[in-house]
Order: sequence, then C-alpha cells, then structure tokens
Amino acid sequence: MTALQAVGRRQSGALEEFRNSEEAGLLARLAQTECLLEVAKLSSQRADLSSYAGTVVGIVTQFVSCASCVLTIDVDDVPPITVAYGVADDVLPGASRHELHVDGSDAGALLVVPEIALAGTREFLSEVAEQISAGLGALVDAERLRRSAAVAQTLRLVDALGDQPSADALAELVAALALLPYALGARLDVDHAALAGAVSVAAGAPPIERGEPVAVPGGTFTLSMRWSWTTPPSDAPDVTDLITLVAAALTRAEEQRELRDAAETDVLTGIANRRRALRALAEAIGHAAHVDDTVGFVYLDLDNFKRVNDELGHEVGDEVLVRFAAHLEAMVREHDTVARFGGEEFVIIGPGLGERSGAALVRRIVETTPGACAQVLPAGWRQSTSAGYACFPDAASHPDALVRAADRALYEAKSAGRDQFHSAADR
Repeated sequence: MTALQAVGRRQSGALEEFRNSEEAGLLARLAQTECLLEVAKLSSQRADLSSYAGTVVGIVTQFVSCASCVLTIDVDDVPPITVAYGVADDVLPGASRHELHVDGSDAGALLVVPEIALAGTREFLSEVAEQISAGLGALVDAERLRRSAAVAQTLRLVDALGDQPSADALAELVAALALLPYALGARLDVDHAALAGAVSVAAGAPPIERGEPVAVPGGTFTLSMRWSWTTPPSDAPDVTDLITLVAAALTRAEEQRELRDAAETDVLTGIANRRRALRALAEAIGHAAHVDDTVGFVYLDLDNFKRVNDELGHEVGDEVLVRFAAHLEAMVREHDTVARFGGEEFVIIGPGLGERSGAALVRRIVETTPGACAQVLPAGWRQSTSAGYACFPDAASHPDALVRAADRALYEAKSAGRDQFHSAADR
C-alpha cells in the first residue's frame, strides 16, 4: 500500500465515522427541517404551478445531495408540468419515488436519486412529498381558476384589440392565450397598418409549428398555439374560432384607422391637418420627456399668399399650397410630421430636433421655397415663406406653450421683412 492510498483510506474512514455520528445526524435533521419549512412557505406565495415546481426542485437539491431530482404535477384541466434536475429515470439505482396527491387523487410524483444513501433520506423525502401535497391543492385550484378566467380575458382583449391595437395589447392577449385550458404557449405575429409595422409576441412554451398566415384588411397575422399532449380533443379551445375573433378585431382596427386618417388628413394637400399635428406634437413631447430628448416645432406661413389668390385665382393658389406641402415633406425625415395648420399656415414636428439641427432645417426650407413653388407660378412671380422655430424643452415645457413660442417667432420673422426665420431661442 502506498502512502497516498493509506491517507485516502484514513480519510474515508474518518468521513464514514462522521456520517454515523450523532452530530452528523443532528445537522442532517436540521437541514431537513429547514427544507420542509421552505417548501411549506411556497404554497402561501400564490406562484403559478410551473414556478412552484421549479422552486421546489431548487429547494430539494439545495438540501439533498442529488444525482437526479424530478417533480411532476399532473392534474385535470391543467397541462402536465415536469421540472428535472439531472437525469429523469425511475429505474436508476437508488431512485426514491414518492407519489403526490390532491383531494385524494393522484397529482404527480417526486423522484429523487441521492448521491449518498444516508439513513432516513427516503423517509425525509416522503415528508417532502407530503408537504408538497398539502400545499398543492390551493395552487391547483388557483391555476384552474386562472385558466378558466383566461377564456373571458381572451375575449375581452380580442375585442379591445379592435379599438386600440398596439404591441402591448398584443402581448397581453398572447399572455391570456397561453393560459387557456390545456394551453402550454402561444405566439402571435402581426404585420398590420394599424400597428405601423410588424410585431411578434409570445408567451409560455414556444409553439412547435407556426400557423398559416391569415390575410385581413390592412395586413396579415399568424396565430400559433401549443397544447398539452394530454388535451382531450373535445375540451380544447377551437383555434379556428380564435383566428376568426382576431381577424374580426384587426379588420375593425383597420376600418377605424382609415376613418381616423380621413378625419386627420387635409383634403387639399393630402398631408396631416391641425388635429393630427396637435396629437403628434403631444405624443412626441410625452416621449421626449420620458427619454430626456428634444422636439423641434416649425411654424411656417406663405408670404403675401392673399395676393396669389386675388391676382392669379384660387386654382393657382391651391396648386401653390399643394406644391409647398410636397416641398416640406421632401425636406424632412420619414418620422417627422408635416401638417397644414390652416389656410397658408403649415407646421413641422421633428422628434429629436435640437436648436442647431432645427435651425439648419428651417433655413434650408426658407431658402428653397421660391424655387420649389416657381413651377406652378407665372414667370417672375416669387413665392417666399416665413418661419418661426421653437424647441422643447428649452422654449416651452408643454405642447400649447411650444406652439405659442413658435408663433411668436414667426410673427417676428414676418415683422422683420418676411422670407426669413426666427427662433424662440433668439429672444
């Protein structure tokens, strides 16, 4: 026997002696008591069953040296839940299996394979299983109620989707779909005009297969569900009915979007009207205040426009307005808002525009307006514009005040001789 082997044998003997000592037994019992207390506390925390099962496995493996720990929960009206640490196999040597019960019925099992077979471990795990069973009833009842309520919640959220579609509304709907009886997860992919682009949201376990795209006015959507393999076919919600409901909601959303756009569009120029401009300004300032950003507001007025109408006629005047609106849209960024505020007055809302960048934009517009309007006017006729500029938050802290600040700057530009711009920051 080598020296190393002798040392190893002595250490093994000392370890075995400690395991059999009263001190080791006392420490083990204290750890087991703490484990039981931790499991007992869980049932009062109103966690969902999946979170509960995961936490129980975490507690058991913390207090018991395990090669494997598996907890299964299998009750009526709820998809089976399995959480495993290590290998899940009933036939592993030393496997200790303990059945769970709720209201006298089988409700799953706790399977543990300890790394070290200590005396009393099986009895302790049996106590753990009893503690799980004691707290499982209330959690199962709550899960059943939650899934039953998800049916009504789904109907409510689908109906609301037709009025105010948004990424948040879709996420809330999918969360409800994932809690339907027998559902394991859901996913909804929507590419629709009412959402201004594509949105994809998911909840629960990812669906195994993606559903077929469904075309609706304004875009398309795809609803994908993942159901429990134990789902009785007669009890599972009808996916066709869900698709029909979502399709009807998105169709209504598109109809409302078209009505809103018509109510917020200037008939002559095709750009936004005063109503949409004020809404866009409020939204831009609200977002800028939240993320500590700026918003530029440009107030423009076509100089001496009454003369165009009086001397050249209203048809030419309308052509100038249309041309000027197109010129403004060509000068701004895609996410800026250009609107006809009334008569020959126009505004631009520029999220993220600062004092320098906004002034540079307005200067370019003022300088290029005569050339842009020249093609619809007689030779030698020059159409100019005056502009006022104000920037949130420096010039004003709310929408109405920002409009007034830009209006005052516009008045100063016109008083100074027109065909120029003034900034609220210059006063």
